[in-house]
Amino acid sequence: MKVTLTCNTELGTGGQGVCLANAAVGLSEVADLTVICAENQTPHSNFSVYPVGHSYWSKRLLATPLVRRRNDWAVLLSDLYFDNQVSKKLQSQPCDLIMGVAGQTNLGFQAAKKKGAKAWLYCLNNYLPFMQQQIQQELKALNESSVATMNPMMLQRFSAECEQADLIVLLSKVAKQTFIDAGFTAEKIVVLHPFINHEKFHPAPKSDSTFRTLYVGTIEPRKGVQYLVSAFLQAKIPKSELLLVGGASTRALRLFIEKKLGEHPNIKQEFWNFNRQDPQLVFSRCSVLVLPSVEDGFGLVVLEAMACGLPVIVTSHCGAADLVEDGVNGFIVPPRDEKAIAEKLDFLAANELIRLEMGKAARATALSYNQELYQQNLRQIFKTAYK
Repeated sequence: MKVTLTCNTELGTGGQGVCLANAAVGLSEVADLTVICAENQTPHSNFSVYPVGHSYWSKRLLATPLVRRRNDWAVLLSDLYFDNQVSKKLQSQPCDLIMGVAGQTNLGFQAAKKKGAKAWLYCLNNYLPFMQQQIQQELKALNESSVATMNPMMLQRFSAECEQADLIVLLSKVAKQTFIDAGFTAEKIVVLHPFINHEKFHPAPKSDSTFRTLYVGTIEPRKGVQYLVSAFLQAKIPKSELLLVGGASTRALRLFIEKKLGEHPNIKQEFWNFNRQDPQLVFSRCSVLVLPSVEDGFGLVVLEAMACGLPVIVTSHCGAADLVEDGVNGFIVPPRDEKAIAEKLDFLAANELIRLEMGKAARATALSYNQELYQQNLRQIFKTAYK
C-alpha cells in the first residue's frame, strides 16, 4: 500500500513535528510511506521524505512591520503554499491513502481522491470552530486587539477536509468529544495518543527545596497562562517560584507577563529550545507542571513532564487529561478556574511525600505510552478501516 503523510512542519520539531514523526514511524511499519513536509533539506530516514520548503509570502508578511501582526494570514499563506505543493506532488505519485494535517490538506485530499485513494484527516487540535470560540473568548477578556485566531478561509478549508475525510484521527478523547458535540459520528473518529522519547525525558534529582511550578510553551491566549499566574499568586506558597518557559504571542500577554515579572521576583521567564538543549535542565528544577489551556488537542509537554517524574495539573479542555488519573499522577481542573489550580498547588506544596509518589506514578503512566502501544493501536485502526 502506498501511503502519503503530509504536515506543514519539520520532522520532530515542535509539537506538530513530534506528532508527524510519531505517525511517520508508525505508518512506515505498515505501508510504503512517503512524507511530504516543510523541510528545506531531505532528512535521513528509512522512508521517503519530500521537502517542499516554506512559503516566501508567509515569511515576507511576518517580516513586514504592522502587517506581521496578522498572524492568521501568515499561517493561511503558509498552509496554502504547502497544500499546493502536496497537490502537485500527488499528480505524479501513486497514492492509496493520504493522511494529512487539518487545515493543510484540502487540495491534497482532492488530488488523492481523484486517484481513488482514501483520506484520513489528522487533527492535532480540538474541533477547530470550538478552538476558535475559546480563543475569541480569551481575546475579549484580554482586550487584545491583535489577531491571534484563525483566518475564516482556514475554517472553510477545514470544513471541506472533514467532508472529504474517510476517517478523522485525533490525539485524545477530549478532542473526540468536541467533534461529537459538533455532530460527527463516533464511527468516523479514532484516537491515536502520541508518544515521546523516554530516554530524552527522564527523572533527575532536584537540587533545591524551592517549590517550583512550571509552564512550558508559547504564552498565547488559548494556553490560559494568565489563570496560572493568578492561581500561583493566590496560593501564596512560602519559598516558591513560578517558571514560565516560552515567549508571548500577543502584545497584551507580553505586557501582562512583563508587569508580573516586575511586580513579583518569584515569577521568572526563561527561553529554551528542547530540540537543541537538554530538557532536564528545566524539568529537574521543578515540582509540578501546569498546563492551564482553555483549549488543547493534547499538550505534549504534559507527557514530557510526566516522563520526567513530575505530577501535572491540566484542565478538562486539555487532551492530555486522557492520561491523568485525578489524585494519582496529577489533577484535572476546570478551564479558567484559578481557585482550583491554587488549591492543587497548595496541596502539592504541603504534601511532599504524596507529591513524590504522584511523580513516580506519572513516570509509570508516561512509560506506558510508548512506540509499541502506538504501533499496536495504528495496526488496529488499519485493520478496522480496511476490513
